[in-house]
Amino acid sequence: MYPDPANNTIYKPIFIFKEQSADKQKFNAVISDYQQKTILDLFPSQMKELIKIQNPRKRLTSAELDENYDEWIAGKDPDLLGSWIYYPWSNRVLHILSEIDFVTLRTSRNHYKITPEEQTKLSKRRIGIIGLSVGHAVALSVATERICGTLKLADFDTIELSNLNRIKTGLHNIGVNKSIVTAREIAEIDPYLDIQCYPDGITEHNITSFLTEGGKLDIMVDECDDLEVKISARQMAKSFQIPVVMETSDRGMLDVERFDREADRPILHGMLASIPPEKLKNISPADRFPLVMRIIDAMNTSTRGRASLLEIGQTISTWPQLASAVTLGGGVVTDVCRRILLDQFTDSGRYYVDLEHLIGNKSDPSAVTVYSNPNTPFDLDRAIAIIDSLPQINVDMVPQTEEIREIVTAGNYAYSSGNDQPWKWVFRNGMLHLFHDTFRSHSFANFNNIAAHLALGAAFENALLKANSIGYQTITKQFPLSGSAELIASIQFTKENQPANQTSGLADLPESCNIHRNSSLSYTLPEQEINALREAVASVSGANAQFITDKVELAALGKIVAACDLMAMLNPEGHNDFFNRDTRWPGAENENAGDGVPIQTLASSPAQMAALSIVKDKKIAAALNVIGGGNALTEATQTSVGNAACVAFITLPVSADQHFLAGIAAQRLWLRVEKLGLGGQPLLSPLFLLERLDSGAGLSVTEKDKLRGLQNELQNIISLKNNVKTVFLLKIIKPEMPAIQLPRLPLNETLFIVNDAI
Repeated sequence: MYPDPANNTIYKPIFIFKEQSADKQKFNAVISDYQQKTILDLFPSQMKELIKIQNPRKRLTSAELDENYDEWIAGKDPDLLGSWIYYPWSNRVLHILSEIDFVTLRTSRNHYKITPEEQTKLSKRRIGIIGLSVGHAVALSVATERICGTLKLADFDTIELSNLNRIKTGLHNIGVNKSIVTAREIAEIDPYLDIQCYPDGITEHNITSFLTEGGKLDIMVDECDDLEVKISARQMAKSFQIPVVMETSDRGMLDVERFDREADRPILHGMLASIPPEKLKNISPADRFPLVMRIIDAMNTSTRGRASLLEIGQTISTWPQLASAVTLGGGVVTDVCRRILLDQFTDSGRYYVDLEHLIGNKSDPSAVTVYSNPNTPFDLDRAIAIIDSLPQINVDMVPQTEEIREIVTAGNYAYSSGNDQPWKWVFRNGMLHLFHDTFRSHSFANFNNIAAHLALGAAFENALLKANSIGYQTITKQFPLSGSAELIASIQFTKENQPANQTSGLADLPESCNIHRNSSLSYTLPEQEINALREAVASVSGANAQFITDKVELAALGKIVAACDLMAMLNPEGHNDFFNRDTRWPGAENENAGDGVPIQTLASSPAQMAALSIVKDKKIAAALNVIGGGNALTEATQTSVGNAACVAFITLPVSADQHFLAGIAAQRLWLRVEKLGLGGQPLLSPLFLLERLDSGAGLSVTEKDKLRGLQNELQNIISLKNNVKTVFLLKIIKPEMPAIQLPRLPLNETLFIVNDAI
């Protein structure tokens, strides 16, 4: 039972007398070597307490206890009774009861939640704990309750000051190995427990020893952070049919895996079953976050826990744990382990002891407003009435129905914010009319209709180009874009000898609406390509394009765009748009969606996909807003802008129709970009958010303050003349992969061919 004196005593107390001797002279000689130590003789007080518990029916007074003790000790030398123990790390010598009496007394108040027979059975059990942060609380609880006789502790790490938010130990232990600290603290509670330390942690070389040496473990408790160890230790425990218990200190989540009863049970409840075994060794950084999310079932973790997950490697270095949760976890693990060891609990599974759920407000004070659309769906009868109220024009050329369908199909390939496609086309009286579908365009991004007008301008340009490509000249009329104007523009088809609309002259029209992922190849635009792009924009009256190619400026712009993207994503109304209105998540309900943006086009990696799935919960977004977190969500955007070949920005004189004209100019620019074999991606969040800054509508004080700073940073990059406004930003890249096609609404939902008025 006692450790060999030759063993390292860094965490094991020294039993001074292995065999008690009646030779007082020999005792005095030995104990004299310890006279410079702190000596505490606890034997008499412990013996009196033992006498007290042996007489439960009597309420012995202090005087009676002293009398009973004096009778018992008569004729005996107390110095030669019990055990004398030296603790090298604290320089203390203690005189305590012998093992049988000590254990009897120390566990007496367990009765009868644990019977004496059960306590004896437990004293023969062996428990191993990997990871001594949460594991520290588990080990102390296990030892204090004394539900085992042997306890193995493994951790390679040392105590740091930041650990003391949850590990109950002293400052003097900073720099000391966690397993050693834990073993010492247990030894000071119960020196008779057999504690074995693995201060190198668990490795492939010592895992078998940890699980089996001296007798197979009865339970392995996993509280380690290392993914590879977490997985490999389970696999080994399974091979030896050793049950595993794990507690995560978040929502009191507890895993129990009874490999002793279910030899074929998959590790971690089968959550990693679809992952090839080779992927579970030497796990790459890119795979680590998604694996952690699988293991802990991240969508069922606490709100603050999920928010914190996204901040690891950003504003915090590791998974946060609170002393209250760790203490609770220590108790839960101990309780479950005891019942497993006593055959009182035989199941496997994942369980939650969620205090916030068990003890919480009856109503949720963090409920977020549900945003509804105040606009009504497109009213075709109203649109017809608007058309019929216009001055009648004698048309001398009417396209065939199939030609109208081709023209509108091309128009519908335009890009729109959130891929909402806020257009309706009505062909009546021989003319094609473009309407703004305000019901589809209602969004946080569409402040003052700038997002909708950009999209409508681009769609209008596409339609004109298509009409020209199939042999029609066009005369167009644009209507005032004030208030909630519905009719945007009309197209009249003419013969070649009539005055006609002038387009950019591009022949290459899009055959779909495409978007590129963030990845790109290194590329420098030659001057002739920049000039070609500039000319495409200049073909719209008053429009100009400038190009940011300097890498320092691109990096600065990347930070601005990423910050604006994040602000839009975490703003309550913007969050609702991004995650509920715009993004299409995997599932049967979205399989045939003709609008929105598939999540696969927004996530450039499994880790980013996992992060977005976490922030889909509005409470997580609110928590990130509070702590100023979430930068991991837009890191890829920041990097991609910094690595772009250039960013083009279009300016126009300030006017009521500037954003409709911007859409036309943007589409001409984008088409020329694609004709050059390049790729384009709009960067619109800065424009949409800055449009709100004057009124502050929908923005918090914090958001407004941050936006003012971002506005100043943007102005340092983009110099503007008076009465000129930036209306469009386009990232231009050399694509590394093919573009991704965005879904389109069915043509019969956007085009209405109505018989002419009589």
